[in-house]
Amino acid sequence: MDSFDGRDLTAALPAGAAAQLRDDGFTVLAPERSAPDIAALATAYDAAVAAAEPRDIGGGRTTVRVWDFVNRGPSFDSLYLVEPVLAACRQVIGAPFKLSTMHSRALKARAPADTLHVDFARQPQDCARDAWPMVGFIVMIDEFRAANGATRFLPGSHRAVEPPEAGEAVPACGPAGSIIVYNGSVWHGHGANTTDQPRRSIQGAYIRRDATGFDLAARMLPETLDRISPLARYLLAL
Repeated sequence: MDSFDGRDLTAALPAGAAAQLRDDGFTVLAPERSAPDIAALATAYDAAVAAAEPRDIGGGRTTVRVWDFVNRGPSFDSLYLVEPVLAACRQVIGAPFKLSTMHSRALKARAPADTLHVDFARQPQDCARDAWPMVGFIVMIDEFRAANGATRFLPGSHRAVEPPEAGEAVPACGPAGSIIVYNGSVWHGHGANTTDQPRRSIQGAYIRRDATGFDLAARMLPETLDRISPLARYLLAL
């Protein structure tokens, strides 16, 4: 997909980010939005979470999730169209891809650290087609710091077929508006939030276009379809 709807989509990740994604399995993209835009996104986030129906709210002991941020208003429409993230998908997946999910996730205040895990286990070397099936992204609504439970990654662990031996997990920190992009096969998990405030984010994932993900099409609202671009429709596999 070199272009879509008049947009040039051939741009690659900056060399440093591309190398870190390849070698470590994750990278942090600096904010592209202005401070007022980031503040407006945070306000829209809080409103969308407050308005969510109970059936769309999940989570557990440490986090609160609200599903389907594709349909929660125009403030979130651009979050799955970020060109450096799409470039990361081309680098990692290397095949036509689509958005699988996008939801909010808030790490509760004083929450303990998460156990490291993978979103999609690395497949054996001889299964090249399935070797790198997913790219995840995390939009920081709040600043990510070690103190408030920034997501931690085990660098290089995306190459392991078996669970890696214990290593030092590195927190992916950045100011609000930053975006973490990571290989779905890298071992990761949030740190402990030692503060008295929740730490908010919006998370999503891209998968191969022929793979099975969440049925986003089944939930599409007419007002969402009316406003989104042809590129968005393509990425949502509509």
